[in-house]
Amino acid sequence: MMELAIRPRFYLDIAGEVESLARRANSETAARWHAAVERTIKQLALHPRIGRERPDLKPPGVRSWRVDHFRRWLIFYEIRESRVILLRVRYGMMDLAALEVED
Repeated sequence: MMELAIRPRFYLDIAGEVESLARRANSETAARWHAAVERTIKQLALHPRIGRERPDLKPPGVRSWRVDHFRRWLIFYEIRESRVILLRVRYGMMDLAALEVED
């Protein structure tokens, strides 16, 4: 299992999505989404290369993988040495060209 490093913006994305889902759907859906993100993070720590490389995003080396059971959300991350660096978690139907993943 690789070590995880989590960028502050990743935490902000989670808080924003939980709040949004609780408001638009309900608190149960928000809790299920949050648990799915946690499961997906564990999967990425075990198998970091499952995500596809994203040459359309900067910095070079960014990858993305879908959130378990919430496939419209994507986790954006990098692999550096023996660490998985979690950058963002965003709704995949957004304008990804406008996504900022750099620090």
